[in-house]
Amino acid sequence: MDTVQVGFEQSRKLLEAHGIPILGRVVSTKEEAVAAAGELGYPLVIKAVTGKIIHKSDVGVVLLDLGDQAALLAGWDLLIDNARRAGAEELDGVLVQRMVEPGFELLIGATQDPCFGPVTMIGHGGRFVELWKDVAPGVGVLTREDVERMLSRTLAGRILDGFRGPPLDRAAVIDLAMKVSRFMVERPEIHELDLNPVIVYEEGFALVDARVIRGDPVEIPRLTDLSPARMESLKAIFNPQSVTVFGASRTGTVGGIILKNSSRIKRVFPINPRHEKLLGRKCYPSLDAIPEKPDIGVFATGAQATTELFEQFCERGGKGAIIVSDGFREVGRGDLEDRLMETSRKHDTVYIGPNGLGVIDNFSGLNTMFIPEQRTESVREPSGLGVISQSGGIGLELIEMLAADRLSVGRWVSCGNASGVEISEILSQMGEDPRIRIIVAYLEGLTNGLQFLEVGKRVSRDKPVIVIKGGVGGGAAATMSHTASLAGSFEAFKACCEQAGLYLIEEFTEDPKILINIVSILTSQPRSTGNRVAVVGVGGGAAILLADQVTEEGLVLASFAVETRRRLAKLLGGKIKTYSAAEEEKVARSVSANPVDLFGDCDDERLLESLRILNDDPETDMIVAAVYFQVPYLTEYVTERLADLRHEFVKPVIVSPRGYSKHVWRSRVDLGRRGYPSYTVPMMKPLAIAQEIWARYGKDFLEER
Repeated sequence: MDTVQVGFEQSRKLLEAHGIPILGRVVSTKEEAVAAAGELGYPLVIKAVTGKIIHKSDVGVVLLDLGDQAALLAGWDLLIDNARRAGAEELDGVLVQRMVEPGFELLIGATQDPCFGPVTMIGHGGRFVELWKDVAPGVGVLTREDVERMLSRTLAGRILDGFRGPPLDRAAVIDLAMKVSRFMVERPEIHELDLNPVIVYEEGFALVDARVIRGDPVEIPRLTDLSPARMESLKAIFNPQSVTVFGASRTGTVGGIILKNSSRIKRVFPINPRHEKLLGRKCYPSLDAIPEKPDIGVFATGAQATTELFEQFCERGGKGAIIVSDGFREVGRGDLEDRLMETSRKHDTVYIGPNGLGVIDNFSGLNTMFIPEQRTESVREPSGLGVISQSGGIGLELIEMLAADRLSVGRWVSCGNASGVEISEILSQMGEDPRIRIIVAYLEGLTNGLQFLEVGKRVSRDKPVIVIKGGVGGGAAATMSHTASLAGSFEAFKACCEQAGLYLIEEFTEDPKILINIVSILTSQPRSTGNRVAVVGVGGGAAILLADQVTEEGLVLASFAVETRRRLAKLLGGKIKTYSAAEEEKVARSVSANPVDLFGDCDDERLLESLRILNDDPETDMIVAAVYFQVPYLTEYVTERLADLRHEFVKPVIVSPRGYSKHVWRSRVDLGRRGYPSYTVPMMKPLAIAQEIWARYGKDFLEER
């Protein structure tokens, strides 16, 4: 799409019409410059107006502090000469401005995102904006609360608050950012806007430059209300009374695996004209032959047949569908997928897919995954966890990683091409289901960002939504402004998650266990009432490393109460019996400090009693125990005793087995079998996020075990 830079005068008029004032006048000759100077007063700044030079200060086409007419005339000649050297033979004009007082240089910019619409950014401005990269984005028409949140994520916000200086006019800055966001919403033909620098003072600001890029109006999906009929159709998929399997077949085929996996539903009707019976069930030659009105349809047929059968299914009153069939838009057959979408809209019958793994709903027993049970791991008991995945493979990985920690899902949805139902609709449905208490979503793209933002806000008021974003790599092409080089779809997505109150896990591609550990901690541990952490270690090194991570993640190392220190010193008294009284007091203080080292000769009683003591400590909110199960005096029964002791804990007690021997693995497995998940690294970041969720919602998310 072609874009052009708008001239300064036109930009000034556009912005001033929206209450965004820019200083200065554009002139074309020396004489006009002298006349403008007479009106504005000295000292002056002159600046080349051209779209051919972005970093004007670097090539000498911004001249400051011209104190009189002689300096102005000499500066004019120098500016024109420098512009020619930089490749700008002809200028659109020269901007003449009154030299403003020095102040803090801020950037406020905006771009149009094809999914979310206007994305406004605020942060450090001036010449080194790309170097600082100290900006935060916001989506749509910003509220005062939105801009406050954005500033809180930047160092620029701290400077506005008065870091090593007087507080600056934060309110004026927030108003300006809000005006910029409204300007971009009302002017969709404006693709990019840079206000840099905005010079901020204790009172007010001076806006000395603006770059405006215009093109064809950007059309984005508008926020639309969720259709009640479609939401009822989606609800029916997750509460099926009967299931019709199109393309059912013998074991070993996709249709056969789906039929077997769906066997927990009492009324299942296989359809395949080539079979009379499948897996002990009567098989029907066609949809017309089944004995009742279809409820939910699962399609495992070829793409062409699926489009025709889906039309029949909808005409017969089918409530909702799951299409695991492939061969649609992903292989260039967008025409067939368009037919599915047209049929769905005509009948208000939604479908999940195509080209996905379908649905697992452990509340109803529905399972349309075509992975053989013996080749995967999952826990079938229902739980309060809902999972949405735009990738079948990633969704499968999540289930298996959860199962490794003996964690189940309540509802799992593999969206596939996601043409039949919006991510927002699935999120909304899970948000309304009281059985779902935590939602996890792996997303790669959205078709309606604003709808996702609004639904996310509503759902996250009552339950945590943890999001992973795929497709964040790759560079954005160089563009015509500072803001566009810093912003992009992922930046817009991050802003959307922040505004909606969702928890975005950016490190998923590096270590998926971050996500799994968050869910595991929330669903297996009592709620923490604060962020003070006690670290105890069987061996000092691991405890020290964990203590370092505590502070890195924004948590606080607990300072134990006097009684706690006394009890710990008594517990570890065997280490200090040979010292003098003075030395004993000194060593007692050392062994009762945080982190607590239980030493390599730790036995079961020492480990368990230390956890009891810290559980009683009024200055501790959470406990992390780094345990080398390999040490000689910890018995084979310590995992059983830990699991039994767990029921006494009123605080989260996170057990981290250290090492990778078979004995350590067996210890982890035994703890998990007894309903006590243990954690390998990373665990401090998940614990910090879990603590943030506990603090926000003021409740725990424990599953009954």
